[in-house]
Amino acid sequence: MQESKRDLGQWVCHAAHLFRRRMDNSVSAAAGADADEIFSGRNLWVLRYVKDREGTDVYQRDLEREFKVRRSTISHMIDLMVQKQYLTRESVEGDRRLKRLRLTEKGETMLREVAHSIDELEARLRDSFSPDDYRKLIAMLEQLCSVIDGIPDTPERKETEETHV
Repeated sequence: MQESKRDLGQWVCHAAHLFRRRMDNSVSAAAGADADEIFSGRNLWVLRYVKDREGTDVYQRDLEREFKVRRSTISHMIDLMVQKQYLTRESVEGDRRLKRLRLTEKGETMLREVAHSIDELEARLRDSFSPDDYRKLIAMLEQLCSVIDGIPDTPERKETEETHV
């Protein structure tokens, strides 16, 4: 019987897909009737990022850098979160182009309702590894991200590639 062989990219994509699906299911289950078609674990990360920086101005470019996504991707995500009243965009005095992001009461409520389920998922995954293996896994993922970030894009690929949070 021939052993199944997967390339590194397949393993990374497969793990990311499984994690994202599990996270989205956890968010939906925790949010219950408050869940809607656009709220996902990735939205939770954005809400958490804004919440963790309360008292500090957070802008779209901060999210682009933090989550390493393209401007159009995060812009669309923010548009939907503003439309669904999880975030607001506020004008900044002195530069009308800049829009500061703030959590709404609805966003704060959603964050409280679903954060615990994501924390449980993270803890369950972390606990399935020994502390040493978990540290190694994180270090290897950080190294993988660093290596991938260091590979230059060709002009043709850069324009057609789509990156998601």
